[in-house]
Amino acid sequence: MSAPVMEAVSARTLVDEDFFMRLSARVATSHGLDQETAEAITEQALAYLATCAQKPKGTASLFMSRTVDPAWHTFFEYTHQYDDFFASRGWPKVHHNPCDGHGGATYPPAAEVLPLTVAAIEAAGYIVRPELWEAGVDCEDTCGDDGGGGNPLPTCEHSV
Repeated sequence: MSAPVMEAVSARTLVDEDFFMRLSARVATSHGLDQETAEAITEQALAYLATCAQKPKGTASLFMSRTVDPAWHTFFEYTHQYDDFFASRGWPKVHHNPCDGHGGATYPPAAEVLPLTVAAIEAAGYIVRPELWEAGVDCEDTCGDDGGGGNPLPTCEHSV
């Protein structure tokens, strides 16, 4: 007998639809994107955050793609909804501590870390749009989480 196949879900279902539309509209306006693109990157940012929040401590760091990162930055402008996203599920909040370029910290090559992030999001059961996870990872405009224990990049982190 084979194992049942679980169908991936859209991470946009993690927030109220009205808020999702408000958030993605702000992403579109703030970053000069069309609404369809803004919705896609907002959905991926939610999947990333949900995956990071549920990772076991000590799991390898996950990194945000340059393409999806603006949606995360826009989401935490809505402080109440951002906090509730985690608290309502009993998840630890994924904090934002951007790399400011001091201390010489650099992100690992995107070709190494973004496939791991995509795999983790897929394993968590969310729909992944691979084309949004191809852009580079660097300290100038993107972010990574700390894996819940021991960030290899102490000045460039997102922690729970």
